[in-house]
Amino acid sequence: MIGPASFATIGILFLLGAIHVFTATLYQSLFGKVPSTTLGVVAIVLFGLSLAAGVVGSRLGPRRSVTTTAAVLAVAMLLTTALRQEWLDLVLSAAAVIAGTQWLALTHAVRTEGRSSPLPIALPVALAIDLVLRSALATVPVFAAPLALAVPLVLVAVLLFLAAGIATLGGMPVWSAPSARGALGLAAVGPLLLAAETGGLNGAQAALAGGLGRDGGPSTQIGLLVVGIGVAAGAIVLARGLPARPGAAAAITVGAVLFWLHVPVVSLAAGAAFAAGIVIAGSALTSGPQLDARSPWGTALACGIGWVLFVAGAFVHYAYFANRESLWLITAFVVAAVLLVPPSPVPRWRPLLAGVVAAAAILVPAAALVLTPPVTTTRAPQSFRVMTYNVHQGFDVDDIPALDRIADTIAHESPDVVVLQEVVRGWLIDDQHDVLGYLAAHLGMTYVFGPNIGDLYGNAILSKYPITDVRRLSYAKEPGLRYQPRGAILARIGDDTTAVRVTIVVTHLDENSEASPVRMEQIRALLNEVGTASPAIIACDCNAKPGAPELKLITDSGFGDLGLQSGGGDNTFPAFGPDERIDYIFGVGVIAAQGRVVASTASDHRPVVVNVTLSAR
Repeated sequence: MIGPASFATIGILFLLGAIHVFTATLYQSLFGKVPSTTLGVVAIVLFGLSLAAGVVGSRLGPRRSVTTTAAVLAVAMLLTTALRQEWLDLVLSAAAVIAGTQWLALTHAVRTEGRSSPLPIALPVALAIDLVLRSALATVPVFAAPLALAVPLVLVAVLLFLAAGIATLGGMPVWSAPSARGALGLAAVGPLLLAAETGGLNGAQAALAGGLGRDGGPSTQIGLLVVGIGVAAGAIVLARGLPARPGAAAAITVGAVLFWLHVPVVSLAAGAAFAAGIVIAGSALTSGPQLDARSPWGTALACGIGWVLFVAGAFVHYAYFANRESLWLITAFVVAAVLLVPPSPVPRWRPLLAGVVAAAAILVPAAALVLTPPVTTTRAPQSFRVMTYNVHQGFDVDDIPALDRIADTIAHESPDVVVLQEVVRGWLIDDQHDVLGYLAAHLGMTYVFGPNIGDLYGNAILSKYPITDVRRLSYAKEPGLRYQPRGAILARIGDDTTAVRVTIVVTHLDENSEASPVRMEQIRALLNEVGTASPAIIACDCNAKPGAPELKLITDSGFGDLGLQSGGGDNTFPAFGPDERIDYIFGVGVIAAQGRVVASTASDHRPVVVNVTLSAR
């Protein structure tokens, strides 16, 4: 059981974790402080250092180069898991990415007598295990899980990884290199992982593409189950020895096209085909024959090109506000590579391995779905507690993943309605966690979600009471990359069975310091949509200080500053030593009491809570 496949599988899981930590920490710590192009250049340079695997391998030889890069990868990820400090995380995860991408190329290039590359089995198995772990941990990566769970798990994985490496590198390892068409397959591994992270194995994206996840429900768990069914199908195809290359190309093509069409139910089901194609392609792309070589440069160059394509595709996708064209090009490249790689036999999985992978890929997401607490709503009373909270995409003031702390902060204040900004539901650059799904399940609240950037980033409302009459508003987009697409959600709290119905509005205004005219236009559009609704509450991260003309538009329209009226008018940003007040709760037709700003550093903003009593029907 401890051998090349185990060694490669655990190593790929470490590498995936390193990619998540590095991209999330780089984005959270530097976005808005340096130009997006600078972040892209930093990432390309870092992943481009995977090309140095040729130098490392030539200098150290097969055994020592694989051992050294493996040790750096494992130790760096263990320290990242245990220490959790922003700049240490950035440095350690960067080291892990450099070592891990080099390790992957070197592991594929090394040959011992009677052994081929372990990647055709390890890559799809690692992707399946990653899906299973995300399902089991409510989309929170193992490396970001609570310390009491994460550190022992990662430590055990490190020990197994090192033991498997020792068992693997016995004998007389030598170098090998791919043919030209085989190099094309290796160059497609990076793009394959990007297609998997942003679509094919992303449960939240599958659910939202299929019409779920905007109006409550365990959507991401359903998406993970559908994706798990696809992973199981891919494992069965590999076990039965069915034609892998045409099967993978067809599944990815049909699955991706239907997936990104956003047809309710159809796109969700297409996620299964997309996932199956990803799993099969992971085996097919790495199965090309390797020829004897004097160095690992051929494999290093092919894999390095793939990592540069990975970063380029990810940069265009995220920097240009969930640009889909970049994903279409990346996916098309993967399909072409699958069809063009040499027609060498794809290793046939043992039935036991395929059965275990298939069962876990279905049963664990199914169990997570069944165990998701059901949400029950109650009649809306005349008085209730409202919170507004910019949750910083699930990261704390030090840019460390903090979903559990955010949930605890909200639960401690026991609000009845929570409006959320910066809600992310599965971005690669944010650990691919589903902030809204996690909070809704842990707080036992129903929700509505309004995406602003693609399907996975926007605003949300959580409520203990029924939510009805939902409207989603998109503001006019200012030209240029400095201005994000933004919008609002308007919804009624209460339904026809209760006499209490109040309009709740959540929005997040433009953040640029000189963009007061832009925010004023956004407020005008919002107020026009609100109309004469009363009672009504507008809760926002307004990115404007008290006295700003955009806020005067709100108060001049009849809305009062509820936080200021009730004692919650303190500064809210940054959470550690706040010196600005930019988060507000405004209301009309309501009376405010017991307002306060909560002294929490679970996000980079402090939340504001206010008790409100309806004074008008």
